[in-house]
Amino acid sequence: MIHRLIIFIIFVAWISVSCRYEEEIITDNPGFSLHFSEDTISFDTVFVSLGSITKRLTVTNPNKNAINLSKIYVGKGVQSEFEITVAGIEQNEVYNQIILGNDSLLILVKVTINPNQENLPFVVKDSIIFLYNDKIQDIKLRSWGQNARFLGDSILTENQIWTSEIPYFLTASILVDSLKTLTILEGARIYLSPNAAVFVQGTLHVKGSMDDRVLFRNERLEERYENVPGQWGGIYFLEGSKSNVIDFTDIRNAQYGLRIGTPDNDTIPDVVIRNTRIENTSLGGIVAFTSDLLMENTLVNSSTGFILANLAGGNYYYNHCTMANYASIFYRQDPSVAFSNILVLDDNSLIDEIINVTFNNSIIWGDFDEEIIINDEGESNFLITNSNSIFKTSLTIFEGDNTFLNRNTDFMKFADIESYDYTPDSLSPAIDNALTSDFIIDLFGQPRDSLPDIGAIEF
Repeated sequence: MIHRLIIFIIFVAWISVSCRYEEEIITDNPGFSLHFSEDTISFDTVFVSLGSITKRLTVTNPNKNAINLSKIYVGKGVQSEFEITVAGIEQNEVYNQIILGNDSLLILVKVTINPNQENLPFVVKDSIIFLYNDKIQDIKLRSWGQNARFLGDSILTENQIWTSEIPYFLTASILVDSLKTLTILEGARIYLSPNAAVFVQGTLHVKGSMDDRVLFRNERLEERYENVPGQWGGIYFLEGSKSNVIDFTDIRNAQYGLRIGTPDNDTIPDVVIRNTRIENTSLGGIVAFTSDLLMENTLVNSSTGFILANLAGGNYYYNHCTMANYASIFYRQDPSVAFSNILVLDDNSLIDEIINVTFNNSIIWGDFDEEIIINDEGESNFLITNSNSIFKTSLTIFEGDNTFLNRNTDFMKFADIESYDYTPDSLSPAIDNALTSDFIIDLFGQPRDSLPDIGAIEF
């Protein structure tokens, strides 16, 4: 009886083994190897204390039998800046993970870098190590780190000067207090979180240079975020703010590039913008209400809202500016530019003020049939003058004074809008048709000749 029982157990065991699929049988063959989707996991620059995006590593077993990974771990363990998640387990050491034959395992990787004393970007390194069948394979981990001055949810109650030594990182909004000045020097970089904006009740001086521009942009530096609009709030000039200057500056990927609401009883510009580029906004490039604005040698492009809106009156002067918007880059419903001498507020009250707009040597263009809308239903005067400009419109108010009006998209072309190159095309009517002005260089420092071109960029 016992003999028969032993035979039966052996038979059942044999049946059990013989019925297992080949890919489930674990091999200890040291000649078998794993394949990896990447040999190095690299992260773009990550600010200290701010976690990265998560990247994926696929580990494939191309062999017919299963492999037991006795240990998967990050070289520096809990001291590492890198973190891994294996099969839902979020820790830097994982044991006995089986990959069936011709199957794969997904590993998630992210990095959080600790602050140090470095001003320039610095590199951090580690590895993911795989132990199995008395052999070792590894994947390199690399990331650049960047220290920053972190601030936010604060009022600047004293004059401040920001330099280019290390970036500034706004985790929440700041307010430049009344009668105080924030000065930002050439080469400074300001990165902002999604809930952050710069509010100015005092004065903002942004002093970039042709060789070392100032940058305002979103916090994420990974390629996928490079040209996404609406990733931070914008720069807001509030009532009472005055004497603001923005020069040689790039403002990118905000909700509003500039939102200006500085009504007063004079026509002196409260905001002066020169040699600046504003692009990839979700609500508006420049939106100004009952304000006084001077803008020269400036490019405003790519918005899901208005590129430029001057509303509820005010005094606005534009010289050598290019304003361009294309639905092929971002979805949009509205024309690029809007002017109005009235504005209905949320409580149904009405602002009705004189609006005075002047364009010289400037371009308003896009791929809509009509790129300008005007609302002059208010009782206040509506004054628009222009010369030597190019507008995509049929509005007769812009006729004359060497201004080109056309609704044919091919009439005005740029070098490469997909790459944000708004240099006039070689056959553009912008070439040699501007009035001579004090701006002897264009937006990017290229000299203008004796027959300058219309717009911010010389051909």
